[in-house]
Amino acid sequence: MRHRWIFFYFSALVLHGFNTNLQNRMTKHFWRRLRFWNASLSDCTTVRNIILTKPLKSIAPDDFRKHVNNIQACPWQYNRTEDNALKQEFKKCCNTSHMLLVSQDNTPLGHNLRYEVSQNKAVKVTESIHRMLPESSPFKGKQFKTCAVVGNGGILRNSLCGREIDNTDFVFRLNLAPLNSPEDVGTNCDLVTANPSILVSRFERLIERRKPFVDLVRSFGSAMIVMPAFSYVRNKDISFRVLHAMEDFSLKNKVVFFHPDYLRNLYKHWRKKGLQAKRLSSGMMLVSAAIELCHSVTLYGFWPFSLDLDGNLLTHHYYDDKHPSPGFHAMPEEFYFYTKMHLKGALYLHIGKC
Repeated sequence: MRHRWIFFYFSALVLHGFNTNLQNRMTKHFWRRLRFWNASLSDCTTVRNIILTKPLKSIAPDDFRKHVNNIQACPWQYNRTEDNALKQEFKKCCNTSHMLLVSQDNTPLGHNLRYEVSQNKAVKVTESIHRMLPESSPFKGKQFKTCAVVGNGGILRNSLCGREIDNTDFVFRLNLAPLNSPEDVGTNCDLVTANPSILVSRFERLIERRKPFVDLVRSFGSAMIVMPAFSYVRNKDISFRVLHAMEDFSLKNKVVFFHPDYLRNLYKHWRKKGLQAKRLSSGMMLVSAAIELCHSVTLYGFWPFSLDLDGNLLTHHYYDDKHPSPGFHAMPEEFYFYTKMHLKGALYLHIGKC
């Protein structure tokens, strides 16, 4: 009888470990923390002070990676005050629920819409363009309980995070990354960005055959496809071709466009915070949006280093090893801010295995 009681007791503990409630994050990764680092409160305080008080340029890259590794061994707890303060910051600067996407109610017919980067140029919102836009923002008046923002880093390979990602209420994904490892990256998708550069390099700008692109989009179910049509002049026509392809093939996906005012204001916001980058990455755009749109946010696949937590080499993406052009984005600097938000309890930065 005693052995049966012990069996049920430990079974209950195991089941409890799978609970993804925010308050249980500090116990969820207990065994992994124990394996990597036996962290004392003083150790955690030291690392916390380094990340929160020192500028990134004063921390050697290898030391920064070690600090982030150690952070994973420290208890994490959701901080409602920090989260609410962050949400208010984004609402004040950017108003994601209303301004993230170009819509008929924030961009009237006849309006001259200034491009985000090519600000000296604008496109007039004609009737044909106006019809492409949703009547209002699909996020108006909404807040999701749990959200996953899934980056494309090689750290996701063999992570077994797919089930955890799919169990969230809303899943953001980046740049049409293939869902070819469901056990690691999941299969659910509610919103995915599509950079025009991908359409140029992989799908011949959709000028020739469009079926290979359409087949890729089908793998994302009915996910909303977000494009920066009004960031550069060259992005507009190719973004419109994506929208027309979805209509021609009768796909359920809605193609929507980042509002250039939103991206411009978001860039200014992060610039004031000290982030130096020619342009924000799609990841930073979606993480910022998720903070305002979601009660709780967990990041997966964000890791700017070439080595994993054990010091093993990683591919750049979980699906290939192609590196972006240098100097355009500031991935380590963006990751530095994710780390700060994690330490403050405003979001959860997941690294390594689930």
